[in-house]
Amino acid sequence: MEKYPQLCEAIANILRERREALGLSKRKLAELAWVERTYIIQLEQGTKQPTLNALFYISEALGLQPSELVRLVEEEIAKLAKSAGENNRQF
Repeated sequence: MEKYPQLCEAIANILRERREALGLSKRKLAELAWVERTYIIQLEQGTKQPTLNALFYISEALGLQPSELVRLVEEEIAKLAKSAGENNRQF
């Protein structure tokens, strides 16, 4: 079993929420972060995990320190895990 099964989903949620809050398109975020637009799409779909290098560039493009982005992702993982636990108890 994965240690962080919600990691990709958490990253996707945080990136999408932060990007939309800033009014950035995927194309603009990709441009600011020096990555391909398709990479942003994959991250937001939860099909790819960012490299450490990309995490630093994306954080900067979102106006965050990398540690802040990681903290937001950790909080999102906790939320998702709690939600998954509550959903499992219903059955």
